[in-house]
Amino acid sequence: MYKVLLVDDEALIREAISENTRWKELGYELMGTCKNGREAIERLDQEEADLVLTDICMPYVDGMELTRYLYEKHKEVKVIIISGYDDFEYAKTAVKYQVMDYILKPITAKELAQTLTRVKEKLDEERFQRSDMKRIRGAYMSNLPILRGRFLNSLLMGNVGAQEIQEKLKDYKIRLDGKYFMTALVTGEDLTPFLRQSDEYKSDLACFAIYNISAEIMDFYQAGVSFQDVDERTVLIFSGNEGIEELALKVTEEIHDSIFHFLEVQSTIGLGGRVGRLQELPRSFQEAKRTLEYKFVLGGNQVIYARELPENQDLVSGELPKYVSRICLAIRSGKEEDVREEIGAFTSALRQSCLNRNRSIFHVQNLILSVMNELDLAALNDEKILKEERELLNTVYARNHLSEVEEVLVAFSTRLAEHFRDEKDSYCKRQALRALDYIEEHYKDSDVTLNSVCSYLAMSTSYFSSIFKNYTGETFIEALTRKRVEKAKFLLENTSRKNYEIACDVGYSDPHYFSNIFKKATGMTPTEYARKVRK
Repeated sequence: MYKVLLVDDEALIREAISENTRWKELGYELMGTCKNGREAIERLDQEEADLVLTDICMPYVDGMELTRYLYEKHKEVKVIIISGYDDFEYAKTAVKYQVMDYILKPITAKELAQTLTRVKEKLDEERFQRSDMKRIRGAYMSNLPILRGRFLNSLLMGNVGAQEIQEKLKDYKIRLDGKYFMTALVTGEDLTPFLRQSDEYKSDLACFAIYNISAEIMDFYQAGVSFQDVDERTVLIFSGNEGIEELALKVTEEIHDSIFHFLEVQSTIGLGGRVGRLQELPRSFQEAKRTLEYKFVLGGNQVIYARELPENQDLVSGELPKYVSRICLAIRSGKEEDVREEIGAFTSALRQSCLNRNRSIFHVQNLILSVMNELDLAALNDEKILKEERELLNTVYARNHLSEVEEVLVAFSTRLAEHFRDEKDSYCKRQALRALDYIEEHYKDSDVTLNSVCSYLAMSTSYFSSIFKNYTGETFIEALTRKRVEKAKFLLENTSRKNYEIACDVGYSDPHYFSNIFKKATGMTPTEYARKVRK
């Protein structure tokens, strides 16, 4: 229903129109009548109407003055003029004030009904448009943060012209005042500490919480604006004057600390450099993104300012063979502390080089392949180790920081060292056992020496002496002498052979030397020992 106010100074006309018009059937409600424009103005200022039916010639305030007033003060109220004056000037004025219809008296009920029907169609159309615009406006307001984010993201991508920037800043009520501008990118390291606080917590909530904390701190310092990009990362745009860099560092440090305090999440914030125009913000944003690439070597959980990064200098490429050789030597030594020290030297060189993530991983993978090649582990046909190597090459991609990669490299290299130690132990044990077998077979031979057994085993005397002592607890000569004395004791106990004969049987060509050796080992001469055991 549309509310209608009838204005005419003639009571009979007011009564006739009021009673002879089927208001409800036509979709209207007659809210009242007034006898002049002054009364109508007072009524309309107190109560809203949709349509006014008014005569022109009335005392105090005539119909045209009333129409002008409504046009200026209540533009949403529509007007139909019902007049006995067929004057072009009146009609022209009516058009000026956007009167919906101009009807000449006398008017029949049918004619008025037809006019009201046409007007209702226009009122319905306008109401629908207002309703639709209200809905659109509501959707616009509810999606304003998204629209602002899209614009700001386009701004940082360099996809917005200078004139459009100012228009959009005004449309979206974004304040970016000052001579200078900077950007920052806020990323959570590991969201697990936040997510495990409740089963209802999801990663998108964690990302929004990071954004919310950042936005509150940015608003508190009136430092600029913030939004979430398509990857749910928090982006900060700073605006200010000469002290903008100090402000940006202060704000980002506070954001970093607050994220950990409230969410128990470590964060890394990349801060781009200062620029002098909004159109140059893409350069600052690229610096902020590039800065985050260096958290791999510098470590996360900090604010990294692009302008404070050391100059790139690759200290690894030309020195890689040296690091490979030293790490291989440490692995072959079987000592975990040596392995950790040499890998630490390699990763330290990567940090000092301040290379980005991809370049650093490239060097790490080259190191792994080179070490495996130099150790020639493929020749050992150890499928378990070769499988670990393949997994390691993929694992380094999944690590966020070089420190994590370092631990993985140490763990893998330590297992290699254990493998080499086991292989070495097994080899040395086999060689020691072979030497003992050699003694068992050749103790009767007076020509048996350390050199002869080393020639038999194809080993250096120093290396053989070391491993033999390590695995038997005695030197080769001590083991050979012990075996000869044991055999001599057996012969003295179980035969009546002469001492010189027994000396020859156990590898001594000089009976006197044999007697001295035997007495030194048993505390008795061969004769004394025989006398004692042959009783």
